[in-house]
Amino acid sequence: MLRDLLENASVVQIVATFIAFALIIATILCLFYIIIGGITFILSAGNEEKIKKAVNTIRFSVIGLLVCFIAFFLVRFITVLLDIPFELNFSTIIDLVNQIFASLQ
Repeated sequence: MLRDLLENASVVQIVATFIAFALIIATILCLFYIIIGGITFILSAGNEEKIKKAVNTIRFSVIGLLVCFIAFFLVRFITVLLDIPFELNFSTIIDLVNQIFASLQ
């Protein structure tokens, strides 16, 4: 997958794939930090400081994910505006995730 991309793809396709990788990693990290924040919230036992820390962890992870998706849509809008052949959409990201999981098995 990666070898074919680096050997046969253009620079625009390589950049699009790495942006897709970054979006996948950001989503996974967001889910991880939401789970960590939820566990911290459950284990806080009424301690206001721990509750505040847990809520902030969840809040900042969701804000980070929103920033990533806004950046994705902004890049997509700019490439359409400037007529750059940038092939990146959610189906490309889903195909990339499927290829990653298939290579892990």
